[in-house]
Amino acid sequence: MTVSGLGSAHTPRPIPLSPSRAVRPAAAPVVRNDFDQLTRTDRELIYQATGQRVAPGFDPAREATSGFAAAIAADRAAGRLAPGQDVTGVYLKDLDRRYQRAGGVNPIGPHLDRAVAYLASSGGRRIDVTA
Repeated sequence: MTVSGLGSAHTPRPIPLSPSRAVRPAAAPVVRNDFDQLTRTDRELIYQATGQRVAPGFDPAREATSGFAAAIAADRAAGRLAPGQDVTGVYLKDLDRRYQRAGGVNPIGPHLDRAVAYLASSGGRRIDVTA
């Protein structure tokens, strides 16, 4: 069948009944565990400040965690604490100050004194290459 009019002849094309591209199933969402990014020294600091053990493979969906540990893990995973960069007293005081300014719950405040005291007593901080 040919349709003609003011332009050139046009032959209509049939519309396919099925999509021309294969529909792929949705990929499973990537579940990120910030605690996997913690270094050995981060884990020791968390233990000394809160008494909580955060071992490699820690799953916050199955185990309760402190806000202190979650804050450090989030900063480590986001890159605000670079691989090999140890947590320092200056970093913790700055983080505490940022939470205070935000006006919400401050997960650092209750543990700040113990964490800073531990860092001061542990001597010079070296680069941790386990990250």
